[in-house]
Amino acid sequence: MSTASLTAPLATPSPPNRRRQLGGPIIAAACLLAAAWFVLIPLAGLLYTAFTEDTGSGPGAFSLANFAEAYTDSHILRLLANSAIYAAGTALLTLVMGGGIAWVVERTDAPGRRIFHGLALLALAIPGLLTTMAWMLTLSPNIGWVNGVLQRTFGFRTAPFDIYSMPGMIWALASHAFPLAYLLLAPALRVLDSRMEEAGIVAGARFRQVALRITLPILRPALLSTLLLLFVGGLASFEVPRLIGKPAHIYVLTTAIQDATTQTPPEFGTASALGMALLGVCVISVLLYRQATRHAEAYATISGKGYVPNRLPLGAWRWPVTAAAGLLFLIALGLPLLTLAWQSCFAGLALPFLPATAPANLANYRFVFRYPIFLEAVRTSVIVGALAASAVIGLSLVMAWISQRSQNRLRWIVDALAFAPIAIPSVIVGASVLFAYLLLPIPVYDTIWILLFAYIALYLPYGMRFAVSGLTQIHRELEEAAEIAGASMPQIFRRILLPILAPVLLSGWLYVFVLSIRELGASIFLVGPGTHVLSTITLTMWEEGDSYGAVCALSIIQIIPLVAIVAALRWIESLFARRLHAAVPARLAIT
Repeated sequence: MSTASLTAPLATPSPPNRRRQLGGPIIAAACLLAAAWFVLIPLAGLLYTAFTEDTGSGPGAFSLANFAEAYTDSHILRLLANSAIYAAGTALLTLVMGGGIAWVVERTDAPGRRIFHGLALLALAIPGLLTTMAWMLTLSPNIGWVNGVLQRTFGFRTAPFDIYSMPGMIWALASHAFPLAYLLLAPALRVLDSRMEEAGIVAGARFRQVALRITLPILRPALLSTLLLLFVGGLASFEVPRLIGKPAHIYVLTTAIQDATTQTPPEFGTASALGMALLGVCVISVLLYRQATRHAEAYATISGKGYVPNRLPLGAWRWPVTAAAGLLFLIALGLPLLTLAWQSCFAGLALPFLPATAPANLANYRFVFRYPIFLEAVRTSVIVGALAASAVIGLSLVMAWISQRSQNRLRWIVDALAFAPIAIPSVIVGASVLFAYLLLPIPVYDTIWILLFAYIALYLPYGMRFAVSGLTQIHRELEEAAEIAGASMPQIFRRILLPILAPVLLSGWLYVFVLSIRELGASIFLVGPGTHVLSTITLTMWEEGDSYGAVCALSIIQIIPLVAIVAALRWIESLFARRLHAAVPARLAIT
């Protein structure tokens, strides 16, 4: 869009009292109702099921029996302890790994920083279910090829690594989630004014003292908020506990909830009662996160006087630091991808770098494409993912505008509802949506619509993040100038905001689409005989154990499009930066 088109009259000026304000009561109320439907209805179903008698044919009278049964069981303390240890261990390891990469990329002059950023996005896009399966084929004491290579090379009598353990579970999730810690910490490190650190060095402080007494205190809000969100992510994790924890008899809350709903007869009340504990811990963690970031401005190092985000010169350590970061990606990302790609070419178990019993072939890929429900699962996953991404981005854009621009009194409620699902684990969303729509006279079970409702509830906070971040970079003077020229709010949206925001909205759309494709925790509760998605058929094929090669081939088929999507996200990032710079006058950006 040219500068002239921004300044040209858009419509005949009209009296202020006739202009339609998008943030008016009607639009705000509509958004509030939509957000409440997707967020509060499932939670209402969870509460109702938890506090009513489980009769086997549906909820009965009010009762606390579900809580008594869930929390007086002898293994409940072990269940809670395992969940806490798993979540805390994962959060700490993930923070160290992701924080290290963020420091290398944003604060040093180490070569290869752009490559590490792209690899982090790729690692985050790969479904956790696939990386978990890959680690089982890599570090299993019986079939893990890394253990096999080490035993043959160094003569170990027993396998040096055991993925079926608590440390194995922590590593399996941390190696997949550390790019999230990188993305959360990178912005804080990017804008850190290095003059404070330089002043400490000039005063005679050593590097360790500067890090402990200057850098870390400034980064405290970012570190605490990242740690809390990672802890919530560990509590909500489902793939690793399901595939690794259950065979190792290490049970956590998410697997206990899923087991209660799948046993015969299903114990929906007990599952709801357990879900309330998981939901409560996650809500408390998110409230602590909000508290930790409430006064983040006190730690700000950027002001109108300018700042200097200089990079730390590593000197002789430049290439060793790059090698260390590259080694982390080689282990955390390279080993799982190598394992999946190698095994996908063999019918039986084949270990990389060890002699194969049969030649490599593409039979597994032909088997996957002929699998009875594969094409149906692809179609369902793509349709539901596209619908969820479109609904989330469309709803988020309007809600973000009300939250950031409108003076409507309902805007804080809209913002709270949009953020609330971040505290709800996917298994709770899946179970809650199932309970709610089994109780409501709406026939959506075993259809794509029940999946769509769950995905919208899950990913609404992520859509808001993209929409809000885009709006905050566009000064409101652009809208005010257009309004003075006589433009209505629909015209301002159509001719100013949407063209500028198009790259970031498309980036958000692709991100939500990828999340929907890889979702398992909620999907496993909601799929039925007539609905299948890629994540659930992958889990089914793995647990049936017919062919590791076929499951790995299915994994590679899912990963290849994700690589293309990551490349598209990188291109969109640069496009948005260029378009924003061209469309918004420099004086507004400075303001």
